[in-house]
Amino acid sequence: MEIEVKESKLKKWAGIYRGVNFEINNWPNGYDGKENWTYYLILCLSRIPEENKPNSYWLKGKKQRSFINYDYYKHPVINNIEFHCGITWYSKERGFDGDEKVIKIGCDYSHYWDEGHYYDLQTVQYDVKNTIDKFLEFVPDYKYWCSGNGNLYSLKDGILENGRFVSNEYLNSKK
Repeated sequence: MEIEVKESKLKKWAGIYRGVNFEINNWPNGYDGKENWTYYLILCLSRIPEENKPNSYWLKGKKQRSFINYDYYKHPVINNIEFHCGITWYSKERGFDGDEKVIKIGCDYSHYWDEGHYYDLQTVQYDVKNTIDKFLEFVPDYKYWCSGNGNLYSLKDGILENGRFVSNEYLNSKK
């Protein structure tokens, strides 16, 4: 018996904007060659300040047939972040067995009203920036990892240069 192997046509980009990690995906849909696009914010709950209730982002799932469904539309922040035509994805990426809790929230460009519209990486990046800007209106003090000591800090407690954050505490310890 032979193993069936198919090459993935998925293209994936990852980045950080204003301290928030994101992912963009693109692939041909398989039946008419049109492109599918999605993008996601990758949120570390430990980086959300206590006043923004980080544990509230760890939603309880409800089993529906063979998958788990999350009522993300009931969360006051997740539901009100501006995604392209609204949020359509929520998943728990890490956080099991004591690991740091990380969620992935996002959207797709495969709606009925997207038909006939052309999207490209630049367009999706523009939407990603707007979504992150909106998230940061709700969570303005999303923490940064210090590349020097690995601790979390507010942006005001360090320096951000070329996408790399270094805390004042770390800089002072090196003097």
